[in-house]
Amino acid sequence: MLDAPGLGPRRVLDLLTRFGSPGNALEFLNSGAKTPARVHEFLATAEVSHYQQAVEQTLKLGGNFKLWSDPDYPRNLSLWDGRPPILFYKGDIESLATRALALVGRVDPSEEGAAAANRFARKCVEANIAVVSGLAKGIDGASHRSALHPPAGKTYAVIAHGIDHAYPKENLDLYAEIPRNGAVISQFPTGVGPQRWMFPARNEVMCTLALGTVIIEGKPGCGSIIQAEFSFKHGRPVFLLSRNLRVGDTGWAEELVRRGAHVIERFDQVIRVVEDTLGELWSSKVQDQDEVDQPALFDVESEPAAVKPKAALFDIDGVVVDTRDASASAIASIATKHTGVDVQPAAVTVTKAPHQALADLGVRNAYEVYRSEYDKHFADACRDVHVFDEVVKAIREMKDRRMHVAAITAQPARRAAASLPPDVRNLFDLVLSYNQTRGHKDEGIRTALKHFGVAADAAVYIGDQPKDLEAARKAGVKGVGVLWGYCEHSELMKWPHDLLLSSPEELTADVIEQLVDGGRNQVLQQPG
Repeated sequence: MLDAPGLGPRRVLDLLTRFGSPGNALEFLNSGAKTPARVHEFLATAEVSHYQQAVEQTLKLGGNFKLWSDPDYPRNLSLWDGRPPILFYKGDIESLATRALALVGRVDPSEEGAAAANRFARKCVEANIAVVSGLAKGIDGASHRSALHPPAGKTYAVIAHGIDHAYPKENLDLYAEIPRNGAVISQFPTGVGPQRWMFPARNEVMCTLALGTVIIEGKPGCGSIIQAEFSFKHGRPVFLLSRNLRVGDTGWAEELVRRGAHVIERFDQVIRVVEDTLGELWSSKVQDQDEVDQPALFDVESEPAAVKPKAALFDIDGVVVDTRDASASAIASIATKHTGVDVQPAAVTVTKAPHQALADLGVRNAYEVYRSEYDKHFADACRDVHVFDEVVKAIREMKDRRMHVAAITAQPARRAAASLPPDVRNLFDLVLSYNQTRGHKDEGIRTALKHFGVAADAAVYIGDQPKDLEAARKAGVKGVGVLWGYCEHSELMKWPHDLLLSSPEELTADVIEQLVDGGRNQVLQQPG
């Protein structure tokens, strides 16, 4: 079920909660009339032996696995309703206490950065705090090594591939040594090699296993920035060693500080902030299961959930409407006019930018022609734009429940206006286009939340492309990917999401409201 297209951890957990066992959940999916065809096809053809081999290989390596419902599943991670239902590991995962910090940073640190990682990890060990990192080169490796230096403390490596892969080669010694004083942990089955999309997914698990993320030394574009963004999303504090604001390109660090990261000079500053922020979770006192089950970490508002304002934010093209035919028609008309050749819409490559498509069709000065003529032709062609009626129905339901609804698109305002029929446009409380956001959808999301007075944890952004899911992550809202738009399942899977929907019928007010509410007791109802 975890591998079936469009399901993923959150949906599988909901199905397990609703039906009580994997067998019952699988029976429901196989018998459900509204189960997407791609899920039916996958479940009918999946080779059970493949999964048996993963388990056998795990045990042969001396590893094991934990299920999401096991009483000794990592306590910090258990608070997340999107946690991996299965964790594969090698070592002693039962010893992973709540007192854990993630130490991360660049793969090519300076000598000062590596030395800082060594010192910080030793401080953690001395304070009986577990060191969590990603077993990457540079800061990750230095943090693990220092934690293992005699007298060794506990350290846990969260990896983006099966536990049978020792990667990178520079850290082969750590891969062998960490299980003796902690564990190597993966959400991916044994036998699966590293793929690019797995690393951000690994970062989200890493930040939720810990109760704070410390960026020892970073740089623009490094994975620790993704880690920080997930930490913001999950209510975990983020810390920056002050040197990051004094050396090299500091723009990335200044942005994290603007979003709430704590600048620190001393180790005790981290302890004070985590204790003040997370209270009992940071305590060494063992909590009983009833306490663990409460989603207090993520429900910090004193206002009752029933009256907490919520927002559903939509990308337009590929989610609410499909303008590909309109775009192809507009480009074909312009190309016919300028080339003297009868160009049919079927000959247009709509996945390219309009001016590039015009150039491919032989239009000279394609960009200038596009700027002067495209919008008029596009607006004319949009008179018959395809509207996803089930999505519109869901928006109406959300409005009936007093949910705020907005559209946020990278298209210019005139093109967004042309693509939305008036009755659909009037459903949105707010429409933000390129004119307001300059193409930065995450900024548009923040603007909409401020306009509505809605907290980030009470909102979702619904899009059809990886960049939409990235924008949701940057803005700290839940990300919903849809498969009826312009991207295939494999493309959307390259970026972590909170929910993936296969067909417009699956998008309902119930699904979005329950996703926003989160918490262990909420179940996303499968259609049918």
